[in-house]
Amino acid sequence: MRTEKDLMNLKKDELIEMAKSLNIDTSGTKAELTTRILASEVQPAGEAGQDFDEATESKIDIESSDATMSGEEGTIEDESENSGEASVESSAESSQDIIFDELPSRWLIAGGLRPVPYLSTLAVVFILMFTYGFNEFYSVHYAVEGSDKEYIDCARITYHSLGDGNTTDYDPTNQANIDCAELLGISPNWWQEDMDAWLQSMLDSVSGNGNETGFIWTQVGIDTMAYLGASTFNANMSVYGDPIAGDEFTEQDLAIWNGYTATMGGGNDTIEDLLVGGGSPFAIYMPMGIVDYKPTGFLWTQAGIDTMAYLGASTFNTNMSVFGDPSNGDVFTAQHLAVWNGFAAAFPGGGTDTYEDLLPSGGSPFAIYMPQGIVEHAPTGYFWSHPGVPTMAYLGSSTFGANMSVFADPAPGDVFTAQHLAVWNGFTLQMGGGNDTIADLLPGGGSPFAIYMPSGIVITEAEWTNQTPSVNNVTVEVNGTTNTTMFSCGYIFSDAQGDSDNSTIIWFINNSYAANTSTYSANLTNGTTIACMVTPYDGLYWGVSIESQDHLILATED
Repeated sequence: MRTEKDLMNLKKDELIEMAKSLNIDTSGTKAELTTRILASEVQPAGEAGQDFDEATESKIDIESSDATMSGEEGTIEDESENSGEASVESSAESSQDIIFDELPSRWLIAGGLRPVPYLSTLAVVFILMFTYGFNEFYSVHYAVEGSDKEYIDCARITYHSLGDGNTTDYDPTNQANIDCAELLGISPNWWQEDMDAWLQSMLDSVSGNGNETGFIWTQVGIDTMAYLGASTFNANMSVYGDPIAGDEFTEQDLAIWNGYTATMGGGNDTIEDLLVGGGSPFAIYMPMGIVDYKPTGFLWTQAGIDTMAYLGASTFNTNMSVFGDPSNGDVFTAQHLAVWNGFAAAFPGGGTDTYEDLLPSGGSPFAIYMPQGIVEHAPTGYFWSHPGVPTMAYLGSSTFGANMSVFADPAPGDVFTAQHLAVWNGFTLQMGGGNDTIADLLPGGGSPFAIYMPSGIVITEAEWTNQTPSVNNVTVEVNGTTNTTMFSCGYIFSDAQGDSDNSTIIWFINNSYAANTSTYSANLTNGTTIACMVTPYDGLYWGVSIESQDHLILATED
């Protein structure tokens, strides 16, 4: 049975529809409609449509007079909620049949008779949940474009497959890994960067800059490390920078090597142990070794080998085996130079020779006195050109931030070594290059520098021979006097371009350096030998030095 309060909570339109269904008057206020509907529901079924008499209608008007209404659908505040209920309830007792004309609304079921407070509370709860709960979680874990599935798939690719260096699928340059890393907001090479940071912590205690060890990786060594890294060390080869055959084997590489091999009873290997037949089990059992001597751009000459054999037996008191018993044309290593300087230090002013000092006519006394030198340039088929040297000097100071000494301060005509090319590519890499070959540096070559420089950075051996000056028929000429004898060096100078003769002359007395002058004056005793050596120079290029035959001083010349 509906009460007056239930009906007053309905809209007027709903009350009118209800009145129509009961065949009662639909005019009047909301309170009047409510009263009529309540009265009709307690009447006998046949009397539902009858009009009220005047007394009943007056009684209803009086009972509803205390009710107030604001607006057509306003809120009714009944000051006397029990007004009229007694008559309704008494009438209800006389009727056993209650008729429901319609089901209650959803809003009524959800919120009861006064739903507004409940709905407000529910709205506040949802706002708090999304502001401090769901929103915080999703902003951290799923705040990316695309679906959650796309996010999870990318995490599987980047962290557990292509991006993880400990997996067989490791390929950080794969486009799928790059795309997913961008979606996740991380580096595609995150594993390598983390590994580098770990390695740096391991290597902080290693002294030196890791360069100039005189040793390089062999292909066998790389293959061995790749196998051991996957099967035993549990580390990818990238901890060594993914070397290729010929790359520098650094002190850092050795430190990591010993850190790994320490688990197998090793950890005390030196770089020499990793050479062919070295002390390390890996090198002993591997005929090609883990490392090899690094090419220096210089080779042993036969004169150098003979000199060392003589000095070793007569002066240094040690066998040539300290140099590995080299043969003519073998690489002259950094270790050879170190041992040489250790020996030469016994001589006043010795012990600081460079490779260039040991070249023919170099700064070392041994090379000065020996026209053929201890070493010679390793042939590459290319020489520094005159424009190439100043170009590198300019680029070194203005762009590369490095002095030309990284190329051992070459002069035009010096051999352009493989090391020069490696350093060159390291520099030009920052300008989008780094893949030049020596041929690219020729006039008109593939390198932009050679393209824009008609003379090129380097020149071929054949071109050098054609463009550099030469001398022949070098002889000692005597102009005798009664007090002092003056000697001059005669020769024929040739230059294909017709450049002027700027050659230099060195004098030797009894095979010992005497002077560096155009002429030489002295009173030489009977039996003395004198010789001169001419190095052709045209103001741009140096040619090959040519020495005269020894001239023997006889009594008739005094």
